[in-house]
Amino acid sequence: MNLLKPGGVLVPNFQHRLFVGIATFVGMLLLVGWVAVNEPARMKVFTQQYQGRSIEAGAAIFLNTCATCHNPDALGQVKRAPALKNPMLFLKDNPLRVATKQLTDLQTKQTTLQGSDAAYNQAVQALAADNEKLKTVTAGSDEEKTLKQDIDKQNAVIKNYDQAANQKQLADLAPQLTKAQSDVDALKAQGWEDRDTRLAEVKWGGSLKDYLVSTVTSGRPVSATYFWQAPMPAWGQIAGGPLRPDEVQDVVAYILNFNDEAIKLTPSQMNQQLINPSLLNPGPPKQVIGAAADPLTLDVSGGDAKNGEALYTSLGCATCHLQGTVGPITKGTYTRIQNERLKDPANANKTPEQFIAESVLKPNAYVAPNYSAGVMPQTFATQLGLQDLKDLVAFLQTQK
Repeated sequence: MNLLKPGGVLVPNFQHRLFVGIATFVGMLLLVGWVAVNEPARMKVFTQQYQGRSIEAGAAIFLNTCATCHNPDALGQVKRAPALKNPMLFLKDNPLRVATKQLTDLQTKQTTLQGSDAAYNQAVQALAADNEKLKTVTAGSDEEKTLKQDIDKQNAVIKNYDQAANQKQLADLAPQLTKAQSDVDALKAQGWEDRDTRLAEVKWGGSLKDYLVSTVTSGRPVSATYFWQAPMPAWGQIAGGPLRPDEVQDVVAYILNFNDEAIKLTPSQMNQQLINPSLLNPGPPKQVIGAAADPLTLDVSGGDAKNGEALYTSLGCATCHLQGTVGPITKGTYTRIQNERLKDPANANKTPEQFIAESVLKPNAYVAPNYSAGVMPQTFATQLGLQDLKDLVAFLQTQK
């Protein structure tokens, strides 16, 4: 019921006030819920609008200031400024390097399979010869024991080798190798080179946005000394330039907006590629040992075993020598040279170090028993410097 105050004013009772309070509270909850549901979408639209305005502002600044050197289409000008709408700036990996690694992996697999096939064929031939020789030796002699051990090894190789499966794998590899080589050739035709993408090339540890902000703000005051006609000036006010921090951000937003288009372009479509200053003055050419050098006369002492191990891996040596199927196993190399290889008359008067040097530079000079000539690359003499050879020798000296 309602009560009347003196003067005839109607005063709501307690139940009425409670109903109004509950209704107000529910209404506020509904309003807050509606805002919460719609806020992400509203913020997304707001962010897109803000980014759009930033990109538009950045485009205007770019055309007024940056396009003079980088070109209005951002594809750069020869010897003036590099392309910014550039796949090398936006991609994390160089497509040519990716394709080349795929090709190299397939080639390594093929070499391993071919080596296994050669080892099998050699074992078959050696087994037949040893069985014939076994008939002529004295029973119970050391020579008979050695022959039987060799025959057991050859039988093990033959037993554990599935020639049909190996040949099938080689056949399956053929079209993969053809396609991989075609991919590499196509990328080279598009102007891709074997180099790092930009952030890796300059060893930048941050994001692309950070790199662009730094570059636009501070410029490149020394760039004229190594390639460009004039240095890139500092554009940010904090580095003495004309642009406010928000304007620098706008320019960066405009450049980042190139991403989707840039990653579809190829290096050959750039007017001017990015330059790595460290590559412009590479120093004198590497002095290689040379194919004419006599490995037995070289001083191969004083090598660095750690560097030698890295070389051993990067040159692909470990691939063939890891298990001992294609070439003699790495482990125990130095001991095997001392106890077995140097006792062969073919290696008379050689030191272990000379034997290693000759094996690297002229691998067909001595072919280890049960292995084939021509499998190991014959070109290391024209690839390695003397220090490289010393380091490899030092590493193999540790394999005892």
